[in-house]
Amino acid sequence: MEQEIVKVFNEQYEQIGTATRAEVHEKGLWHETFHCWLVNKDYIYFQIRSSQKKDYPGLLDITAAGHLLALETVEAGIREVKEELGLSINIQEVVRMGMTSCSIVSEKMIDNEFCHVYLYPFEHDWDSFELQYEEVSGVVRARLDEAQSFFLGETVTLNIEGYEYFPDGKRGRVVRPVSTAQFVPYRELYVAQVIEFVKDEMFK
Repeated sequence: MEQEIVKVFNEQYEQIGTATRAEVHEKGLWHETFHCWLVNKDYIYFQIRSSQKKDYPGLLDITAAGHLLALETVEAGIREVKEELGLSINIQEVVRMGMTSCSIVSEKMIDNEFCHVYLYPFEHDWDSFELQYEEVSGVVRARLDEAQSFFLGETVTLNIEGYEYFPDGKRGRVVRPVSTAQFVPYRELYVAQVIEFVKDEMFK
């Protein structure tokens, strides 16, 4: 996976070449990712990253996301929803929010991303998920209004509910408050902006 080839861009989003995933993270090169948030008029959904993941194991993250490979169109990123969550959806079913940029610097990497953000109106139940266990160990949700306040910094904890799935196929209920330390570090206000778009553009 670290040797997959992705497009490389300058800060103006002009393609300047290609590199491996390992290289873009090591050198802080700008590259593209695909984000798909599962939402409805009441909830926003998050994945629990697998404890086997090299980066941010066990933390809460975008419902489905991944790197766009060099030969892929942006729309091809929809495959991440099938790969990670087991949901078969096509690009006509999602709402395009737009592109944003995100830069995360940690001890292990410099992650500079142009993120193509999409939203899927999710009305199914928990049984519709078939998770790719090496990538995702659970799915939880939070109420939109509560999540908006939390990601705006107005509250310090957020109540989540959902399921964590185990290798033997069983699942355990998750109901607990979480803090920002339990989330992958996003660009400030990113998730709040996603929720604002959901409320203003999708479920007025």
